Formats: sequence, structure tokens, C-alpha cells
Amino acid sequence: MDSLVIELDDRLKIRLGVLAARSRKPLSEWAAEQLGHLAIAADAGPVGNYSTEWLAAFGSICDPSFVAPARPMPSGVPALDAQ
Repeated sequence: MDSLVIELDDRLKIRLGVLAARSRKPLSEWAAEQLGHLAIAADAGPVGNYSTEWLAAFGSICDPSFVAPARPMPSGVPALDAQ
């Protein structure tokens, strides 16, 4: 099994810890599970990028000429230097 080390600032660690606690899991286990969900969504292709509401409204269109618009993943934001 491989390891991944992520350095979290105190604020993010608290926020993620709360989310993990809601699932009644240790932070490391919860984070690994969330990364697994992200990997599955990435493998699902463009459908994984659309919300459930969008798919309910437009994902059931049976018109063969309909083409879903491209929806690129959001770009990353560099960390801010708070010093």
C-alpha cells in the first residue's frame, strides 16, 4: 500500500476533521475515501462533472443531436502566504 503525506494548515485540518467526525471515521481514513470518490468521478468522464440537478434537467434528453456543453474542471488556486 502506498502512502500520501499532505500538510494541512490548522484551519483546514479542523474543517476536514469535522467532516471526518460526521462520518465517524479518522481523518486519514475519511480523506482516503474522499480521494477514492474523486478518482471514480474522474474516470466517469464528463458526466461526473455535472451536478445531479443538471443531469435531471438535461441528462435525460433523448435527442441524438444534443451535445452536452464542455465543462472544464476549475483551475487550482495557489496558497496564500499569510506572513
